[in-house]
Amino acid sequence: MLLKILTVIISLVVIGITYFYVDAQKDGPTPKSLAIKMVGATGYVAVGVLCVLMTEELTQFDKIMLGALICSWIGDLFLHIRKPVICTGLGFMGFLSSHVCFILAYLNGIKVFNPDSKFISLPEILTIAAALIAFLVYIKIKKMSLPAIITVPVFIYGAVITLMMCKAVILGFTAFNSSVSPFVLVSSILGALLFVMSDFSISILMFNQKQKKNFKLKLFNMYTFFAAEILLASLIYFI
Repeated sequence: MLLKILTVIISLVVIGITYFYVDAQKDGPTPKSLAIKMVGATGYVAVGVLCVLMTEELTQFDKIMLGALICSWIGDLFLHIRKPVICTGLGFMGFLSSHVCFILAYLNGIKVFNPDSKFISLPEILTIAAALIAFLVYIKIKKMSLPAIITVPVFIYGAVITLMMCKAVILGFTAFNSSVSPFVLVSSILGALLFVMSDFSISILMFNQKQKKNFKLKLFNMYTFFAAEILLASLIYFI
C-alpha cells in the first residue's frame, strides 16, 4: 500500500510541476527549467521502478519498458540543453530509441496473450501511411518551415511513433480480452495517444514560426507528455 501511495504522490508531483517548468523556459531554456524538467523525467522513471517493486518481479516486458523510460529521460535532458547541435541530435535519438523500446515491449506483451501475432499487419501499415500523409498535408497548409536536412528523420520518427500507438492499442485490447485489468486498455491506448498528441504539438512549436512562443501550446505539449509517460510506465504493474 505504501508503494502505491508513493507512486500516486510522485505522479501528482510530476503533473503539478509541469506549469512551473513551462513558465521557467518560456523565454528559452534556463538552468531552472532544466532542473524542473529533469525532476519530472526522474519522476516517471521512478513510477516504472515502483511498479516493478510492487509486482515483485522483473519480466522481459518490464526490462524493455524501463529501457524506454530511461531513453525518454535521456531525450528530455539533451533536447533541453540543445547546444551544441549534437545535443539536439542526441535528444532526438533518445526519444526515437524510447519509442522503439515501447514497440518491442508491446510486442513482448502481445505475444504473452497471443503467440501467433504478427510483427506488423496491413492495417498498421495503412495507418502509418495515412498519418504521414496527413502530417505532410498539415505542413503544406500551415506553411511550416521544416528544414530539408531533418525531413527524412522527422518522417521516420513519425512512422515509428505511429507504429508505437498501433501496438499500444493492440496490446490494450489483447490484454483486455484476456481478462487482464481494464486499466491496461485505458493506460496503453490513452498513454500512446497522449504521446502522439505531445509530439505533434512539439512539431508545431519547432517548425511553425508563429507558434514558437505559444505558452498554452507549450503547456499542452508538456502536460500530455508527462501524463503519457506516467500512464505507459504504469503498464508495468498490470502486465
